[in-house]
Parts: sequence; C-alpha cells; structure tokens
Amino acid sequence: MPPTLHSLPALLLSIGLLSGCTSAAFLAANLPTAFGGYERTGGLAYGPESRQELDLYVPEAPASEPRAVVVFIHGGSWATGSKNQYRFVGSSLAEQGFIAVLPNYRLSPAVTFPAFVEDAAQAVAWTLQNIERYGGDPRRVFVMGHSAGAHIALLLALDQHYLADAGVSADALRGAIGLSGPYDFKINTDRLRAVFGSAPDPRQTQPIRFVRGDAPPLLLIHGTADKVCWSEHSIRLTEQIRAAGGAAELKLYPGLGHGSTVGGFSALGRDQSPSLQDVTAFLRAQ
Repeated sequence: MPPTLHSLPALLLSIGLLSGCTSAAFLAANLPTAFGGYERTGGLAYGPESRQELDLYVPEAPASEPRAVVVFIHGGSWATGSKNQYRFVGSSLAEQGFIAVLPNYRLSPAVTFPAFVEDAAQAVAWTLQNIERYGGDPRRVFVMGHSAGAHIALLLALDQHYLADAGVSADALRGAIGLSGPYDFKINTDRLRAVFGSAPDPRQTQPIRFVRGDAPPLLLIHGTADKVCWSEHSIRLTEQIRAAGGAAELKLYPGLGHGSTVGGFSALGRDQSPSLQDVTAFLRAQ
C-alpha cells in the first residue's frame, strides 16, 4: 500500500534522517515544530560575520526558576549545515522545559580549523553572558552537538583554551553531550585535509587528546550501525575519560545509524530512537 499523506513525513524521516541527513528528512522532521509551545528569537549576532548568528528557543510556559540551557551545534562535515535545519531540536528541548541555543558557524572551505571551533566558543560565551535576560540559568549551560557538531562541542568541553580565549571558563559548562561524533580520527582524506590540514599539530584537532578528569560530565550517544562515524569513537572517549577519573555516560543504540541520534529529537522519530529521553534524563540529573 502506498504511503498516505499522514504517513509520508514519518516515512521520509525513517529513510532519511535516521540513516543519513537528507533535505527531505529535515523537512519532515521540522513539520511538527510549527505547533510547539515555545518562542523563537532568530538571528541574534554573537559576532560580526554573517554566519555568526544564533537562534533561541524559549518555552512559553512560566517557570518557577531560571531554566537550564543547551547550546546545540549542528553537523555537516564542518562544510555544510545550518541552524535552520534543526528547528526540531530547538523545539523539542523547549518542549522539555529547557532553553535551546542554536548557532551557525563559519564553514569550510571559507575557513579551516580552528575557526569554526572558535565561533562555537563565541556562541557559548554569548550564551553565558546573555541568557539570564531570556530566563536562562548561566550556571546550568550545557553544550551538545551532532556529528561534526559533536566534535566541536567536545573540543569546547575538553580543550579549555577555546572558551578562555572567548572570555569565559570551560568550568562554566555544566555538561557536554555528543551525538554520533568523531573524537579520534586520522586526517587521511582530501576532504579532511581541506578542513584540518593546515593545523600546525594534527593532535590538537582531536577531542580525545584533551581527556581530563576534571572535565564537565559527558553523555556520549552513538548508533552501533553508524557507517559515517563509527561508535568506537564514543566508546574510546568514554573509556579514557573514566580512566582519568572523570564522569562519562555512554548510550549505544543497537542497529541505528548516523542520523538516528539527532533524528530521535523529532516528534516523528522518537519511537525509533530514545535520544531525546536520554538527553533529557542527563540534563535533569546534572
């Protein structure tokens, strides 16, 4: 039987976002966000460049205390992607009572490492310095990313100099969440060399090189069928953080692919991936 109009968005999501990241899948994932109970403030500048902007998603319901905040960094191989594709992440976090901050950042080939990490650090610094006026708690700011965004998020949490250079402390982060991220990879393809090849020391590009026991608590989520970024990245980083005396929680999703961890934030993907539930539990536990 062909899909009905009602089932078509879920079908697009299941064959797109939960296995990769296609335009049709993003469209399907974002369809339900028009009906969320949140206020979106878009295009706030955290720097002078056109890509140095962020969007806020603030729950409409009144709160008895300042809200925890999640800065979500989008993926796209450091060369593509936009905060606008991930409205479903912002709306879902707001639905759970959190304030979501979704920044853009400059992309390759216009820039190379570490410019996009520095942009994300500036976005986090803006959040720490300004979120209180939107009802957020600057003492409960988390950073989260998917794929390349997870690589950036974990560098911010582990390599302390990025946030320090942006005028804030890495110790100000309450925790960090990585969804299907690469944390320990070789720069051995033309694509990766274009992004990271100019780094004076390739080791400085890898989050796992900055493992420390006093890092903010981590939650690492990965699908075991991920063929874009193997789940061993999350497993190795978890093991090394724990060995250093730090706190790291690992969630592996059997049989799910690269897009599944972020796809679970969509209302259409929650039956297939428990990522929103797991992230929400981690945020509330901190």
